[in-house]
Amino acid sequence: MLSGTNVEHAHQYNRRIILETIRLREPVSKAELSRLTGLTPQTIGNTTEQFINQGIVEVRGKQASRRGQPAQLLGLRAKGGFSAGLHLDRDHLTGVLLDLSGQPLARSHLEWNFPRPEEALPQLLRSLDQLLLESGLAQTQLWGVGVSIPGPLEVETGRLLSPPNFVGWNGASPRSWLQERLLVPVYVETDSTAAAIGERWFGAGRDHPNLFYVYLGMGVGGGLLAEGQPFRGATGAAVMFGHIPAGQEGRPCPCGGTDCLETYLSLPMMLRELASAGVSITSVDDLDPLLAAADPRLLAWLTAAAQRLAASVLAAQGLFDPEVIIIGGRWPQRVLTRLVALTAQEVRRREPKIVTPTRIVQAELGDDSALGAATIALFNSITPNTEVLSKVRSG
Repeated sequence: MLSGTNVEHAHQYNRRIILETIRLREPVSKAELSRLTGLTPQTIGNTTEQFINQGIVEVRGKQASRRGQPAQLLGLRAKGGFSAGLHLDRDHLTGVLLDLSGQPLARSHLEWNFPRPEEALPQLLRSLDQLLLESGLAQTQLWGVGVSIPGPLEVETGRLLSPPNFVGWNGASPRSWLQERLLVPVYVETDSTAAAIGERWFGAGRDHPNLFYVYLGMGVGGGLLAEGQPFRGATGAAVMFGHIPAGQEGRPCPCGGTDCLETYLSLPMMLRELASAGVSITSVDDLDPLLAAADPRLLAWLTAAAQRLAASVLAAQGLFDPEVIIIGGRWPQRVLTRLVALTAQEVRRREPKIVTPTRIVQAELGDDSALGAATIALFNSITPNTEVLSKVRSG
């Protein structure tokens, strides 16, 4: 049902608008904030004064003026907020603790091998404790804890929905498990959406509220932000980018389909196909010297991979019309750079001439879905969201 709003909901929305504008334009004067947001000088003055008293915003100096007193310049206070992020994947658990500027204050990393929930969930708490101990912060100082996990994901409940290659995790809810044991809010997102949020805040998507993120790791994921908000679809399972059909060879996928993009571009498939071509490597780190030596087998695989990826990118471009398509994940950075360049070249060659070309760039944050997860708490606290304008209707 549609619902109106009230003064308190509008006040929350305006606070987020002001904070987001400060974040993107800092250092910025109150007059400039009023011009950019359309809010009255009185609203800007009262709200920013509250933020300063709360320690979220600080004065960054003064701006010379031809008339009157110099205007104060405002920016977010780095130590005004903290959040932790945990990236739970099939082969590792990575953690990071951030301040409001995006500066990592502590990191943790643990290798494991397809753990079940009863093994992995207690380790989430241990990793969080390690981050807090290293940073010298108390749990209550956090704005929240974000967890990024492989999808599909039912965002409302935080439950995983039959994630491929993750035995025992169907129906598991890391968010519920953690929320029962923590004193701060817990947020959960797919690893690709978390990475997209991280890039929107601190990376290649900072100036682009409409972006599409391609996540390359143990699987292939997609994250879409529309007007700065994650797009989830009717059931929360939107943007299953890794399961777009990408061939006709009949390759089985753990999802139950065939020829999904993931069956061509995932890390395990890359290593398997290179091994079949006679490339002897023990980890993805061995790919860098092969690329430096211009190994023809690696270059041939990258060219074929770029052609597959370009076809799927063109589909995303046609469906969503993003401002930028960001490609990132767990590949070695130089190898990823080559794939991005080849993919962009192939997209330029094949894209319809009736559309405005979409920028295709490499993720600036690298392989850091934990950083994206840590950003979720900040994102949910500051980023403007029209949902805060709604109120629950009774009856």
